[in-house]
Amino acid sequence: MKKEIVLLMLLLAVMPMQLTAQVNPQKGYVVTNDNDTIYGIIDYLTDARNAKACLFQKDGEKGYKSLSPTDIKGYRLAGDGIYYVSRMFNDGEKPELLFAEYLLQGGVSLYRYYHDDRNYFGFVDDQGKEVVICDDKLNNDLNAYNSKLQDRRQVVQDINALMYHDNTIANRLWKMDFTSNDLTELVRRYDEQYCTSQGDCIVFKYDKKKASAVSRRFYVGAGINYASYAAPDYNVKHATSYSGNTYSGFAPTFIAGADFMFPRFSKFFIAQLELSYTPHRYEASKVMLEGGNPKMYTNELAARFGVCYAFTHNNRIKPYIKGGLHLAWNSGMKEKNVTFMYKYGEEIRPTTGDLVFDNELRCGIYLGAGVDINHIRINALWKKASSNYNGLDEKGCVILTVAWLIK
Repeated sequence: MKKEIVLLMLLLAVMPMQLTAQVNPQKGYVVTNDNDTIYGIIDYLTDARNAKACLFQKDGEKGYKSLSPTDIKGYRLAGDGIYYVSRMFNDGEKPELLFAEYLLQGGVSLYRYYHDDRNYFGFVDDQGKEVVICDDKLNNDLNAYNSKLQDRRQVVQDINALMYHDNTIANRLWKMDFTSNDLTELVRRYDEQYCTSQGDCIVFKYDKKKASAVSRRFYVGAGINYASYAAPDYNVKHATSYSGNTYSGFAPTFIAGADFMFPRFSKFFIAQLELSYTPHRYEASKVMLEGGNPKMYTNELAARFGVCYAFTHNNRIKPYIKGGLHLAWNSGMKEKNVTFMYKYGEEIRPTTGDLVFDNELRCGIYLGAGVDINHIRINALWKKASSNYNGLDEKGCVILTVAWLIK
């Protein structure tokens, strides 16, 4: 067991280093200050890092260069991806040049700034006048509520003045959440109705899955479980000596789980949560009584938490390895038709019958490997869980499952 724990700890220790080393490469381009377009690979990271720098690798070159808002005019991911432009942000303690997400271009344009862990949205008219509003999350904190409310009231009035052709703008702003989608739709409708002389309104759409910090998928499946249990030689609680029966065999198992992907940090490491149910029903290897082989029963409800490393991320066939912690709740555990020694006062007598054990939470580890083929997952897993007392001891378990991936 010690070797398995050491192996699991090594796997978990390597994960943070791999997350740091791995990038999230996306095809895209940068626009230089001379208006030249250079194609290559962009390391798409978090909002905070994207606002400060663009990590760019030019086609045909090796290694990434960190480009600041002073180095380039902007950058964009390929395929109508997210679009950043260099703009001066004037709503902080002091003006700062940032990469702002370009949401919409029109008679009134819209930008999203990310500064000090907050989203700010800039409304810019055709004369270059800008009004910035903060997604400040009005809440029930009375100390901050009045101040935030006053600030928002003033900014809403300024935006209403900027978009003066529509006298419903202020009322709609009070009723909506300040999100990229909602504000883009507000400005788009205004531009298309009142700013037709400024040309077409362009919405810079992007892939929400790429922009998301976390994505997930679910799976359900079934398989077969091979396990081995051994009875202890002595049970302190019951002052009972057992014959040391060993039980092994196959049982059905049913699984449901979820994968959590972090595409901005790594395309290869995945966090996993899996639940399983297995009704164990096994016989001992030799006949102990005329009534037949001794039998053991237990229902196992398990949860597994761990990490998975996929060797590829964009192929139809994706092999992987995984490992993590295993928690199992064993209920209804008992042995039937067994011979054991029981202490009656000072006398120890041989006894036959059934033994019933308490329900128990068991902890252990698991290691596994498998392959995803389109929407099918084929997985092999080994697990080992330890008993907290002298009940039936799990010697080891191998599980083979087939699951259906639900996007």
